[in-house]
Amino acid sequence: MQLQPICDMRGRTVLKRSIVASALIVAATSCTTAESPDQPISQMCSHSRTSTEGKLVQRMLGTEQYKINIRNTNDDLTEKMNENLREWKPEISAPNIQTCALIPAYPKTSGGNTLGTEFSWTSRESPAPSGRPADTHSYYNLNGTYGESDETLAKLHIECDLPGELSTLSKRTLLVARSWNTAYTGPRESQDARDRQMHYLHLMARKATDALGCENEPLEKDPVIKGFETPEEAAEAAR
Repeated sequence: MQLQPICDMRGRTVLKRSIVASALIVAATSCTTAESPDQPISQMCSHSRTSTEGKLVQRMLGTEQYKINIRNTNDDLTEKMNENLREWKPEISAPNIQTCALIPAYPKTSGGNTLGTEFSWTSRESPAPSGRPADTHSYYNLNGTYGESDETLAKLHIECDLPGELSTLSKRTLLVARSWNTAYTGPRESQDARDRQMHYLHLMARKATDALGCENEPLEKDPVIKGFETPEEAAEAAR
């Protein structure tokens, strides 16, 4: 297994093995929190503590102290997602590829508290809103990219047109980005929490589209993160 460079949250570079683990299991290989504004961009979870992403993470986890567990680097993600696309069939769910998990150093409760992200492929013809009511769910249209979120889970469906041999296949599929925050302990009807969950997923999905090389740059523009009660309202707001 290849050793990968990972920055700890004080800016020190360490070598860790890239691993794949379940969404709620904390592996032994992890890093601690960040203060340096200069972080490498080769890792999906790399960020400065003072950046928009870093401040967002701290609010979502409820602490400035957290560990970063790299499940797959950008190169790992690209390799596995490309392979999954080559093997993709509309009737079969594509595997989810996890990128990283952020774990509070001092969790409020015992168990697997993480903020994590994963990616997969689905047919461009199959996605449909979950239809969950507004008291538990919010819907989004981020510059033409459809998403939905509650306080702990978010999902985006992204048109990602790849170059070369994968061009035709990628135009038949959507990149699905998902994030979860099992460290969240706030109210279950919090629009702010849903918006933060979607904002974080958008930032992570943008990194994924950059790593994959989506030629149409679907998440290039900074969106207005505003949730709506129905998918129809979200679609109308984007016109």
